[in-house]
Amino acid sequence: MMKTMIRTTVASLLLIAGAARADKARSATLQPQGTVRQHIIRLGVDTEFGIPLGNYADANSVGGGAVVTGEYSLMDMLSATMRIGFQAHVDRTIAGVSSHVNAIPVLFGAKYYASAERQGLFGAFEMGMFDLMSSVSRGTAAAVTSNDVKFGLGLGLGVQQNQWNARVNVHSQDVGNFGSAMMITGGIGYQFAGL
Repeated sequence: MMKTMIRTTVASLLLIAGAARADKARSATLQPQGTVRQHIIRLGVDTEFGIPLGNYADANSVGGGAVVTGEYSLMDMLSATMRIGFQAHVDRTIAGVSSHVNAIPVLFGAKYYASAERQGLFGAFEMGMFDLMSSVSRGTAAAVTSNDVKFGLGLGLGVQQNQWNARVNVHSQDVGNFGSAMMITGGIGYQFAGL
């Protein structure tokens, strides 16, 4: 099941990218002279502050992290995205049991801008792998740890202003346990390079 979902995701992204490249080649001849796209690939870094939702809040607490971002322009208002980072969470202690779940997200997706200038409101969809590193400890006993790689997905909404952006995301870090692994994150990002 998981392999089928991954294959479908990769095939879909390749088809979208191919169609966008064909549209870009066609529209390049239709653009007025002097109109040049600034950068096709943008690299940046985002900060994140995360809050677990629902049942996930029983095993995890607030956290923060940083994410390296890449954005590849497909069309004037659409980009393919990639985000890789680390989210560290503080312990949640209930009845003498402390636990937390840190995560390494590796996400691929799309970002759609409301305007052709790539400024203002945008929406994002992402899917990929979350390396979830769990730790549970009771009193002075040694912590029990586990490391699980899960398939997750999410939606985001944000605002872009020049190189700066602010966004809010809702992710399920484990699609197999969709409602029990929900996280809301928000943060500010900066695009520091364009190719």
